[in-house]
Amino acid sequence: MIDEVKFIDTVFLKENTTITDNVDDNLLVPYIYKAQDTHLQQALGTTFYNHLKQSIIDGTTTVDERALIIGYIQKMVAEWALYEVLPFINYKLTNKSLSKERSEYSNNSELNELKYIRQTVRDMAEFYTKRLTNHLNQNCELYPKYNDPDNPENLRKSNKSYYTGIFIPKRKYK
Repeated sequence: MIDEVKFIDTVFLKENTTITDNVDDNLLVPYIYKAQDTHLQQALGTTFYNHLKQSIIDGTTTVDERALIIGYIQKMVAEWALYEVLPFINYKLTNKSLSKERSEYSNNSELNELKYIRQTVRDMAEFYTKRLTNHLNQNCELYPKYNDPDNPENLRKSNKSYYTGIFIPKRKYK
């Protein structure tokens, strides 16, 4: 198994999203991994995702791969990490309970406000995902592992980056 690799760190996440510096890094790191493992791996496919992680570990990333990571992947992962962490920033899980933290100088958000903010973040994350998949599809010759499903357990990459919440089944017309 490939060691854990973070495509972004907490400094990048805080500088490129609305997360403030006073949010504990230990709270953010699991959501960076979650964003990578779910959303990024889905966009890249497991083969290319694992290749990029291994090349970062080995220090063998190509110029094109570094440009892909800096120009496309990091922004996407930051937005998805923010999306994933949003519901949990206000809460603290202890051995006694799940508690909602409160400050004497601020009020907690209401559920409908959180849903609105989260949807706005999701829209931006989907935008960056679409940008990434468009770039990969237009420049697939630069990334041979992207179109090389050599692993039978490969998580198939998805070109779908927007979710509308509406499912319309395909019909076969005669």
